[in-house]
Amino acid sequence: MNSNKSRPLLLAIAAILNAPQSKAAGDNAIATLPEVQIKATAEKEPSYKADTSSTGLKFEAPIRDIPQSISVVKEELVKSQNAFNLRDALKNVSGLTIAAGEGGRTGDSITLRGFAANSDTYLDGAKENGQYFRDTFFLDRVEVLKGASSVLFGRGSTGGVINPIAKKPLRTTHAQADFTYGNYDFKRTTLDAGTAINDYLSVRLNTLYQDAGSYRDYNHNNRWGIAPSVKLDFTPDTNLTLLLLHQEEDSVFDYGVPMINGKPANVPVNQFYGFKDDLFQTFDTSIVTAIFNHRFNSDFSVRNTSRYGNYDREYRTLLFNGAPKGIGAAATVRRTQALRESPQENYYNQTDFAFKKPILGFNNTLLFGAEIGWENFAFRSKNSVIPNSVADISIYNPMSNPTAGLGRANDFSGVLTTDRTTRTSGFAGYVLDQFEITPQWKLLAGGRYNVFQAKQDDRTSANADFERTDYQWSPRAGLVWQPKDWQAYYFSYGTSFNPSAETFALASNTANLKPEQNQNLEVGAKVDLFDGRLSATGALFRLEKTNARTTDPNDSTRNILAGEQRTDGFEFGLAGDLLPNWSLSATYAYLDAEVTKSTTFATGTVSGQSKSLQGKKSVNVPQDSGVVWTSYHITPEWEIGGGVFMASSRFTDAVNEVSLPGYARLDATVAYHHKHFDIQANAFNLLDKVYYESGQTNTALPGTPISGQITLRVKY
Repeated sequence: MNSNKSRPLLLAIAAILNAPQSKAAGDNAIATLPEVQIKATAEKEPSYKADTSSTGLKFEAPIRDIPQSISVVKEELVKSQNAFNLRDALKNVSGLTIAAGEGGRTGDSITLRGFAANSDTYLDGAKENGQYFRDTFFLDRVEVLKGASSVLFGRGSTGGVINPIAKKPLRTTHAQADFTYGNYDFKRTTLDAGTAINDYLSVRLNTLYQDAGSYRDYNHNNRWGIAPSVKLDFTPDTNLTLLLLHQEEDSVFDYGVPMINGKPANVPVNQFYGFKDDLFQTFDTSIVTAIFNHRFNSDFSVRNTSRYGNYDREYRTLLFNGAPKGIGAAATVRRTQALRESPQENYYNQTDFAFKKPILGFNNTLLFGAEIGWENFAFRSKNSVIPNSVADISIYNPMSNPTAGLGRANDFSGVLTTDRTTRTSGFAGYVLDQFEITPQWKLLAGGRYNVFQAKQDDRTSANADFERTDYQWSPRAGLVWQPKDWQAYYFSYGTSFNPSAETFALASNTANLKPEQNQNLEVGAKVDLFDGRLSATGALFRLEKTNARTTDPNDSTRNILAGEQRTDGFEFGLAGDLLPNWSLSATYAYLDAEVTKSTTFATGTVSGQSKSLQGKKSVNVPQDSGVVWTSYHITPEWEIGGGVFMASSRFTDAVNEVSLPGYARLDATVAYHHKHFDIQANAFNLLDKVYYESGQTNTALPGTPISGQITLRVKY
């Protein structure tokens, strides 16, 4: 028991034992307690440090007991940075980068430890892989489990998984409203309110409204959302939580500025190359989740999660077709445009059991469960027929096009470029056992069996209808040594698999291929410092794909599983309080990611030559990246803070001819805290450096220039 927290109770007991008793016979005397003045300071939880995670073992568990690297971005850090989008919060995670959407995909596009994690997004432990831009207004924290993790999450999860945790109803009454205004006419308001209706029912409501311009010309991002939740406590051991998320967005499809000679064109960061009278991109997302928990006894519990997701998006692309033409001031680039839509519908149900019972005198925790689910994904695309005089645009002196819209695709009638529907279904069962060999040594071992089926119907070609079923076993093992209660050292081995239809597409050269196989070997340490206020973590790992899809050298129309891809790296992090009033979150990752074996060739946009992918660095993976963010309370009311976001150069094409330069961005914040309100100012890119957040072969998206925001937070 904590000595500070127990002191009031001990003093009260002592007072009762020493209270004077009335000796008068027959008196109904009331004992009078002496006045006791107690001063106790509640222990403040470190702002940026998390001690537990629900991602590494499916149930809430101490991070130090999990033999794998885990990053937790808490709400306090998100608020300090004004990280309103999930991709902004994820910048605090080592080894993770955000890319522009590829091909027919838009929304959050993530690379984790050198491998694409586009379909590896979850919510409260259940799959949530729709294509939209995720907001943080309804999130309590974001957890990221790094390394191959198919034993827990099934297909994909090669570099790891991103698992945001939604805000749930509390037993206390609270209300908080945030109002933010910033440069480029940025306006945003959120509400977080909740209460306990009675002993059995608690409710919470989170809302969002955002009306924002952009440092990019002709851009905007208008978004609103609502996330109500209800918790029913039927008994102390049984509860049901219901959550709804509905979010809509109206924004602009914009991949940024052209690449020229393998680098972003030297043009202003606000320069827009799209059709200025045709800014069309909408998202409509609805997710319903039910989480049922029941504890049979102190040793045995179960959780069932059911989720239905519906995702609608429709937009017109604006892409650059190939390398620029001409030289110097006369350089031009050709634009292409297409109308696209991709509705998606998901249903998942998973049941997880936890059984804690000693075996032969040794502490033991058995985790097992099952999952079923299906996904329907449709993709339709129709190209616009744009005259060359309109399609070609000057790179350094782009002019408005009065004929914009000529040949534009306005509906999906007539001949479509793409029109397919992919339905996937899956079943899986898993078992994990955490065995305590001694109080200092813990062994984790288990596996998962997956059945994954995909069927694709293509209405543009009868020869593009494919069907495939994969059966996959995914093992996992780990060993944890805890010589002291503030130290943990671990070794882990994990696997994952990538089926051909992982991202809802099959083709003639992939439909007959078995899943790609991956393995992650990792050693690491998790140490608490300063009486537990600060955590230090480090990991050394190798993540390897041993049978990557590559071109058949005897038939260029076919793929074979003969390629290899590898990421060697290490990472470390600090999170917590250096002093009672000084908080710190710092991460760094070194990644050496490359294609170690490949028979595939691609043509470089700079050289125009065909080059092998073997020996090339992986796309969108900086060798060095990291974030340092700190905040300090000068007084109980005044707080200052800031940090640096950095990444080294990285390639954006497969043959390593196109790259983004490295950068370091400096941000700062100052806040005044009051019992019932906060006022916070945030400044971004204080040194006004030109940098690029993401890129593709032909485009680069500039990062925000120097700018600021003011937030008023009213709380009850």
